[in-house]
Amino acid sequence: MSDPFGPTDLSDRNDGRGAAFFVEPDVLEWLGPVADLHVVAIAPGKVRGNHRHAERREVIVLHYQGAVDVAWRAPDAVRTQHLRFEGQGGLLMKVEPRTLHAFRNAGDGFVEIVSLSNGRFDRTETTYETLLEEQSR
Repeated sequence: MSDPFGPTDLSDRNDGRGAAFFVEPDVLEWLGPVADLHVVAIAPGKVRGNHRHAERREVIVLHYQGAVDVAWRAPDAVRTQHLRFEGQGGLLMKVEPRTLHAFRNAGDGFVEIVSLSNGRFDRTETTYETLLEEQSR
């Protein structure tokens, strides 16, 4: 089974006004109809995620300047994957149902996230497990 999460770099189409990242149509087709969209930031040393959704898919676009840690565990996997991205860039994650995922801001600026899902957020279908812990700054 291929890794259902696998963060991939997004090309920055910055034209001098600031970062610009675009999601390809095949990714949106994979997601299906968007039922939920949220925009969040992660302060230095803080974590978002540490959860999995039972039934819904997510497409996550992450913009970082500094460093960000990404961790995930595929459904039925024993091993957790960890990657650190440093510098400035954008990432795209396609998160399959039951994939545990988390992001930690390991830099000094904010990390920004836009998340689209094919289902509304519902705590009854979301379970929590710690992959990444916050770091004191």
